[in-house]
Amino acid sequence: MGNRLANITCIAILLMCSMFVTATDNHGTLSSYELPPIETSLLEPIGLENVNIWVPADKTGPTINRSCRSRKNCTYACVLPASIYHTKTELCPKEVARLLAEYVACYYERNLPLTILNGWQWEYSYSLSQFESGIYDLSERGGSWENSWEAILTGSIGSAEFQWVQVSSSEDLLLKSDNNEQETNIEVITFDSMRIRDGYPKIRKLE
Repeated sequence: MGNRLANITCIAILLMCSMFVTATDNHGTLSSYELPPIETSLLEPIGLENVNIWVPADKTGPTINRSCRSRKNCTYACVLPASIYHTKTELCPKEVARLLAEYVACYYERNLPLTILNGWQWEYSYSLSQFESGIYDLSERGGSWENSWEAILTGSIGSAEFQWVQVSSSEDLLLKSDNNEQETNIEVITFDSMRIRDGYPKIRKLE
C-alpha cells in the first residue's frame, strides 16, 4: 500500500513538471499562453477611530437641606441617549456593512447590544446607553447643593471600502468599471460614568 501511494505521488510530480516545461519555450521563459481574466473583489482594511472624553451631561438647580441633618449618598440620574448612524452605498454588499457593524460592536459590548435590521444595519434608536448614577451629599443646618453633571462620551467613526476588480494574466489590476467603488460608514456615540463636575457642590453661606 505504501509503495503504491509513493508511485502515485511520483507520477503526479512528473505530470506537474511536464506541464511546466510545455508552457515554456527554449529560452526558459513563459510562453504566450494566457489565462482568461479573473474577476474578484477587494475589501480594504476596516478603519476605526475611537475617542473618550468627559463632557457636560446635565445641570440641576440648588437643593436645600431643610431637616438640619446631614443627608449622605443622595443619588441623581438623568437620561443619556445613545445614537448609531449606519449607512452604505446602494451597491455595497450587505455582508460588508454587517461586517463593519460586528467589528465596531466589539468595542461597545458592555454598553450597546448588536441589533441587526434588514440583514446589515445596526439599529439602536429606542434604547439608552449604560450610565452610572451620580451621588452627592447635603450638609447640616440649611446646607444647599447645586450641581453640574458630566459623563464620559465615547464616540467611534468607522468605514469599509469594497470594489470589484479584474486580474489579467499580465498581473495588471483592471477596474471593472469607473464607478465600482462602494463603501459603508458608521458613527456611534454613547455616554457612561456620570460624576459631579469639579468645583461643586456649593455650600450656602448662612447669615
